[in-house]
Amino acid sequence: MTGSPLAAAIDISKRFFATQALDAVSFEIHAGEVHALIGENGAGKSTLMKILGGVHRPDSGEIRVDGVPVRYSSPAAALEAGIVVIPQEMRVVPAQSVAENVMLGQVPVRRRFGLLPETDRSELRARAADLVGRLNLDVSVDTPVGRLGYAERQLVMIARALGRNARILVLDEPTAALEAREVERLFDVIESLKRDGVGLVYVSHRLDEVERIADRVTVLRDGRKVGEGGREELSQQDMIVLMTGRDLEQSYHRGGTRIPGDILLRNDDIAVREGEVTGLAGLLGSGTTEMLLRLYGGLPGRRGATGYSSPAQAIGDGIGLVPGERGLGLIMAMTVRENIILPNLDRLKTSVGLDRKAIDKLVTDLMESVDIRPRDPDKTVRELSGGNQQKVIFARWLAGHARVLLLDEPTHGIDVGAKAQVHKLMDAFAGDGGGIVFASSEMEEVMSVSDSVVAMRDGEVVARMTRDGDYTERALRDALGG
Repeated sequence: MTGSPLAAAIDISKRFFATQALDAVSFEIHAGEVHALIGENGAGKSTLMKILGGVHRPDSGEIRVDGVPVRYSSPAAALEAGIVVIPQEMRVVPAQSVAENVMLGQVPVRRRFGLLPETDRSELRARAADLVGRLNLDVSVDTPVGRLGYAERQLVMIARALGRNARILVLDEPTAALEAREVERLFDVIESLKRDGVGLVYVSHRLDEVERIADRVTVLRDGRKVGEGGREELSQQDMIVLMTGRDLEQSYHRGGTRIPGDILLRNDDIAVREGEVTGLAGLLGSGTTEMLLRLYGGLPGRRGATGYSSPAQAIGDGIGLVPGERGLGLIMAMTVRENIILPNLDRLKTSVGLDRKAIDKLVTDLMESVDIRPRDPDKTVRELSGGNQQKVIFARWLAGHARVLLLDEPTHGIDVGAKAQVHKLMDAFAGDGGGIVFASSEMEEVMSVSDSVVAMRDGEVVARMTRDGDYTERALRDALGG
């Protein structure tokens, strides 16, 4: 890359207690380029972003802006330097308008009667309208942000960054909750920002997007920089090998044919059979999550009731749910051991209390079986990566001898290696005679892992596909309307 960088991290190291989060990592951001930062969970991406954004200070190394060493005392200092981080959990005020959110912290003021300060509403609306207009966001600036979808809220955050004269924009998993058409709109915005000379850091697990949108890619593994290259220099397979340290298929493609057995669970729309993985395909808001909850007894049976009046009744019948938000399926402050045994306490009791020996053996065996890392049952779940948190939930249901697993976006937000491991766990569960229904908005994932697919749109089933019919991604896209 020619020319001086807008900002650079030089030999940045950061340790948190016993964990070396970053080890002498260097990283540059140039004007008008997208620099992708990739790596498995725990590779150090978040720590590097937080150092760039002024949340953490490095233990050694330095940050330079326009070639000048800087040491931010706070995120506000990084903002002043034009570095804006847009996290997945967007900081908006739902009750306030688009204009108020865009101009948050920069509200124009006028003097009433030349004395009393008050918000200049006309100027606030005009400035906000100009900023959202640059992003082709077709909403009234008077609309409360709480009424907007995720994609629109994201653009409100980008408009706010533009209002702060952002020179560097850090996007953390920006497409994780977007539909295909919203991703395209975001990419158009990114291209526009590049033309305006903004430097962008793009953090994502979606390597197909990285390959398409990034001008350069930096790969982290275990806190170290293990590779960097331009768009034409690193293929997806190269990225995977650098991220994981081994050759690995990006998605787990099941081989062979399974013959489904008896029906384990059914409603009007789905029959879950022994040894079968059924994929629920749909875009955001399609109703796949609600379908899983109805199967689990967690929603009233508008249609297709299973007969379960509550999740407790479903659990008692061997039905396990892995929710899309891991925080809903785990108690983050509790240990791995406690999370695994929690629904299984009745089975692990003796006449004098809990059978500690049996618990330790069960947890140790399951941690080994599903490859939870580190192998420390006393670690709190919040200390684990997203992929390992997901495997803790799997281990919990395996401990309870579940016969049906209901999985909502089971690989959302986890890295490529953990994703392949989750797919293998699903395959092994079905191979042992269990039944799985899993929802995913990633069509390639649904097609590669499932034995059959149920497509949903607006809460209704719009198509069914099996491997002995027209089982193609094109057919699925047509069914979903895109």
